[in-house]
Amino acid sequence: MRSIAKRLLTATIALPFLALIVILLPYCNHFAFFLVIIFADIVGTIEMKNNILEKKGEVPFYSYLGICLPIIQYIQIYKIPEIENLVFYSLSVVIGLVFAIEVFYGAKDNFTGSIGRIGRTILCIIYPSFLAVFLTKLCFLENASWHIVYFLALVFGADTFAYFFGMAFGKNNKGFVKVSPNKSIAGYCGGILVPAIIGTIVPVLFGGVFSYSSFNGFLIGLSTAIFACIGDLIESCFKRASGIKDSGFIIPGRGGMLDSIDSILIAAPFYYLLTEFFLGV
Repeated sequence: MRSIAKRLLTATIALPFLALIVILLPYCNHFAFFLVIIFADIVGTIEMKNNILEKKGEVPFYSYLGICLPIIQYIQIYKIPEIENLVFYSLSVVIGLVFAIEVFYGAKDNFTGSIGRIGRTILCIIYPSFLAVFLTKLCFLENASWHIVYFLALVFGADTFAYFFGMAFGKNNKGFVKVSPNKSIAGYCGGILVPAIIGTIVPVLFGGVFSYSSFNGFLIGLSTAIFACIGDLIESCFKRASGIKDSGFIIPGRGGMLDSIDSILIAAPFYYLLTEFFLGV
């Protein structure tokens, strides 16, 4: 199957599937979508540990501790909202445990690998697990169904428009970013500007839900698209550093789980923070 056909097949299945879960199963603050987040986090963490980071050195088993972070975030907002910033305290505890364990674990190689081992472990905890925390927080926004679907549409749109603009206008302007030399300036422009335009229009059409100005909508669309592109590029950076083409093989046409959620992971914090700021929630 040609690459374009695989990408279209995945996009036309993934976004409607996720949208249906969000719209049809909103119960308990979108618990069904939260389970999708946890599944993606688990698979992504396995890929990050086994397929990417361990190509550069040992990553201890306790790198999986990060998976508890989005779970803690959901429980905190759903059950104990009075305890603010619990997930950030939990992240501090997890990182502290990584340091404490290394004090003893590092004796196996006389501590010569301690710095690299700690760095790889903390990176595995942050990417994808800590970033998945912000996807979890989307489940608790007012009108969360709208926000989740809109956010996913912006990210999928950034990827789709970048691909087609690159195909149409990018033949002579590739190689702008060395980590992904097949991507073009035209592709980046299309993938960033179209979501920004959509972001400008959405508050006009759906002002009852997205009750911020068109300019703020433009900033949300633009920022989400920019960091979606950065998410794609940083994943390329990780894979090049490890000498692999795909993070895994779980999703047809896109490789591993991280190959499909890289843009979502990096864009989610910026969408959430800007939305929270502009809506004053």
